[in-house]
Amino acid sequence: MASVAAWLPAASLLLLLLLLPGVPGKSLQNLGAAQPVCTQAVYNWCSSWEAANTCEVTKRCSARWRNTNSRPVSVEVYYETLCPGCREFVVMDLFPVWVLVGDSVLNVTLVPFGNAKESYENGTWQFDCQHGELECKLNTVQACLLDIYKNDFSAAFPVINCMLSSSDIENSLEPCLKVYSPKTSVDEVMKCANGPQGNKLMHQNAQKTLNLSPPHKYTPWVLLEKKLLEDLDQLLKYVCQTYQGPLPAVCERNSFVFTE
Repeated sequence: MASVAAWLPAASLLLLLLLLPGVPGKSLQNLGAAQPVCTQAVYNWCSSWEAANTCEVTKRCSARWRNTNSRPVSVEVYYETLCPGCREFVVMDLFPVWVLVGDSVLNVTLVPFGNAKESYENGTWQFDCQHGELECKLNTVQACLLDIYKNDFSAAFPVINCMLSSSDIENSLEPCLKVYSPKTSVDEVMKCANGPQGNKLMHQNAQKTLNLSPPHKYTPWVLLEKKLLEDLDQLLKYVCQTYQGPLPAVCERNSFVFTE
């Protein structure tokens, strides 16, 4: 049985701990039977006033709840699941930044396909992936996760991030679902991945990727507001610089976002 460390997104959590100041919490001395305990995942703390109050982050969340006409910054990521650079970017940069600034500031689109090729044979689409058959399978699994949660990206992204950060990515779906989406079964995802819906989704991703203008040259191919982001480790800087609404606390704490 794989250890917990094999599939938990440890790198993302470590980076969050480094970036976040001391997160308010209840001391052991003050915990009582009548006091609610924060059991929400970090990315859900601002999902409701009750969750924010329980996790003692109402001040931070209230800034995110302000009325604003500013739209979130768009980031599109064209990637493949077994690409080391893709996994590093998602786990070490994209997911932590998304958690820190929130989906009201950063709108992420994930397109798993990358450098694969497609052909139409015997009434179905066939795919040839850069890192082999396993990558094609995992690309389809993640495309299905995004489709199952097409109206709730915040439910899909933690599962995908968990898979990409795992040392055993081939067997990561089940444990990652148990932690981040226990109401979703492996069977539901694999029914999509092994059936016509998964084939259709991968064809759609192929068309999105192959129709990029200019064409993508490598993976991950990251577009911020439709423009190529070449300096991937500066994602937070460019998101903070681009967003036109009230800046999240993490942007205000980092003076680098206001300089070139």
